[in-house]
Amino acid sequence: MEDRTTTSGQEPERDPYADQPLRSPWIAQMAPDGPPRRLTADAETDVAIVGAGIAGIATAFFTLRTTSQRVLLLERDRVGRGATGRNAGQLTTYFERPLHEIADEFGADMAIDAQRAFDEAHDLLNVMVSETRANVQVERFTGHMGMFSLNHLVVHLRNNLLRRQGGLREETCVVSEKAEFLRQIPSEFAHLYSVVPQRRIRELLNTDDDRYRAVLSDRKGAANSATLVQQVLAFLEQRYPDRFVYHDNTRVDRIVVGDDGASLHSDEHEVSASNVVLCTNGFVDHTIEDGTGEPITLAADQRIVARVGFMAAFAEAQQVLPAAFSYIRNITIGGDTPYVYVTRRTYDRHDGTITLTCMGGPESPIDITEYDPDGPVPGAILTNLDEQARPLAQPSRPPGLPYDFQWHGLMGYTDGGIRVIGAHPSHPALLYNLGCNGVGFLPSIHGGQRVARILSGEHLPPSVFDPR
Repeated sequence: MEDRTTTSGQEPERDPYADQPLRSPWIAQMAPDGPPRRLTADAETDVAIVGAGIAGIATAFFTLRTTSQRVLLLERDRVGRGATGRNAGQLTTYFERPLHEIADEFGADMAIDAQRAFDEAHDLLNVMVSETRANVQVERFTGHMGMFSLNHLVVHLRNNLLRRQGGLREETCVVSEKAEFLRQIPSEFAHLYSVVPQRRIRELLNTDDDRYRAVLSDRKGAANSATLVQQVLAFLEQRYPDRFVYHDNTRVDRIVVGDDGASLHSDEHEVSASNVVLCTNGFVDHTIEDGTGEPITLAADQRIVARVGFMAAFAEAQQVLPAAFSYIRNITIGGDTPYVYVTRRTYDRHDGTITLTCMGGPESPIDITEYDPDGPVPGAILTNLDEQARPLAQPSRPPGLPYDFQWHGLMGYTDGGIRVIGAHPSHPALLYNLGCNGVGFLPSIHGGQRVARILSGEHLPPSVFDPR
C-alpha cells in the first residue's frame, strides 16, 4: 500500500485499508476435522454439554476425569471454531471489572476466593495439557500494563491491596519519578509500588510514548486454545470410549429442564440427560424453558451482552522473546475507549517458526442475529488498528502494510463483568460455564473444573460466579 506524499510537510496520507477476509491464526494451525458427526438418533446420557469450545471441552475433561458419569458433547459447528478459535489467545486471570468493586458487591472474602480460583487456573491448564499429551505450545511470561492517570493507579493499587490481604500473589507496580500525580497517591498504598526513572517505564512497555507514567506487571502467557481443544477432544474419545460421545454439526433448538433432568431437542432427535451444561458463551439460537413452557433466565446482570472484538497480527522480521502488553487509553477506568492489547508469541507455520505479534482493542456491541461469523474484517477497523495499535505493538513497523492475519470473534460479557459458573438456583439440572473471558481463556478452564465438582456431588460454598 503506497503513501501519497503531501506538500505541507505533514505526515503523508495513506489509503485506508479495504475489507479483508477473516483469517484467524489459531484456526489456521488446527488439523483437519474429518467428516461431520451429526446426531442421527435419540440419545440418553448423564451429562449433556452444549458447546465444544474451550469451556465445553474443559467441562467434559474434568467431568470425565473426576466422576464416573457419561458425557455427551454437542457442537453446532466444529470443535473450536467459535470464540475459542477467534480470541486473543492470552493466559490472563483478571476480571472484566476491578477486583475491589467485586469486593464491594460480594464482600472481600468472596472476591479474594474468586481471584484465587482464576490464578490457580494456570495449574489446571497444565493438568489438561500434560494428561492429554497435547503438543500445543504454552508460553508464560511477565505481562505489562501501561497507566497514565491517578485513577488508573489507584484502581489497581486497591486491587493489589486486596490481593495482599488475601495472601495472593501481588502484581508488581512501578511509578515514574516524573509522574505528575506522584505526590497525590494516597499514603495507604505507599508499600504497594516503587518509584523508578521514566526510562524504566519505556523499557517495560516497549514504547517511547511518555504519556505512560506507571506500569503494572503480572504473570501472563499465550496458547492456541483452538488447537488445544481439538487435541483434548481426541484424547477424550480415546480415553473414555464407553463414557464419552461427541457430535458436531448438531444445533440444539430447545432445552426443557425438569425436576429430574433435561431434554435437548435437535432437528428430529432428542437427548435425555440428568444434567445439561451450557458452555455456549451465551450466544445461542435455542430456547430454554421449564416443564410448563416458561422461559428460564438468569439475573439481569448475568445475561450475555453481545460484543464483537477485532484483532490483527503480523510476523516479526526476526524472532523476539514472547511478551504481553496492554495500554489503557481512557482517562478513567471503565470509559468507552478500548485499551490496546498486544501479545508476541512463538508461532509455527509451514515455512518455519516465527514470532507473531497480535494486537487488538476495537470492540462493537452487536445484534447476534445480524452477526456473520465468516464475514470480512472491515477496512475501517484495520485502519484503526494500524493507526492506534501498531505504533504500540511494533514502533518500527511502517504504517499501511498488509497483515498476515485479521479476524473477529464474539466475546461473552455479562453486564456484571463476572463469569457465570454453576447450577441455576431454581433448576439444579441446568448448569452454566459461560461469559466474561475477555482476551484470556483461563476462566473457562476454571469453570470446567468447578462444574465438574458440582456434578460430582460436592457442596461448594457461595461464590461470585453462582447463577442467580
